[in-house]
Amino acid sequence: MAAADEQDLLMIGRVIRSHGVIGEVKVLPESDDPERLLDLSEVFIGKDETAALPFEVTQARFQQTKKGLVILMSFAGVKGRDAADALRHQFVFATKNELPPLEDGEFYLHELIGSHVETNEGEAVGTLKEILELPAYNLYVVQRPGQKDAMIPAVPAFIETIDVEAQRIVIQPIEGLLDI
Repeated sequence: MAAADEQDLLMIGRVIRSHGVIGEVKVLPESDDPERLLDLSEVFIGKDETAALPFEVTQARFQQTKKGLVILMSFAGVKGRDAADALRHQFVFATKNELPPLEDGEFYLHELIGSHVETNEGEAVGTLKEILELPAYNLYVVQRPGQKDAMIPAVPAFIETIDVEAQRIVIQPIEGLLDI
């Protein structure tokens, strides 16, 4: 299995724990469309992109749990509960070319980092430096020159336009949103 350039890796999930005794793991998917993760032939698993090692996927299927949908995955060379437990709490990555193409208007969240953020009146706010993925919605952390970072909820009420190619996000601020 070939190592991937860490720049080409996208985080697609996190190993929660082992499942059963044959070496399967439960993966919490980090995708708005987990279906696209079922056909992967290879993933990379590690604490981060730099430490991720390649694993050949031998089986992937969904399991509905009380806490939501997970993917049960098996990997070549991972045999037994102990081997599966060694992957616990690590991130699962895939290369961009391993993932199916996105539909028009879809994008990966990491593509937004570095985007210029402005109000719908053309006032510069700052640069998107981080996206916090919360259970209810994502939160855009916007670095502002000479001020504290702004936290913008990534919901339609606040996000008016996202132009990935132009690296531009237009927001509709409400009173107090940018006052820190």
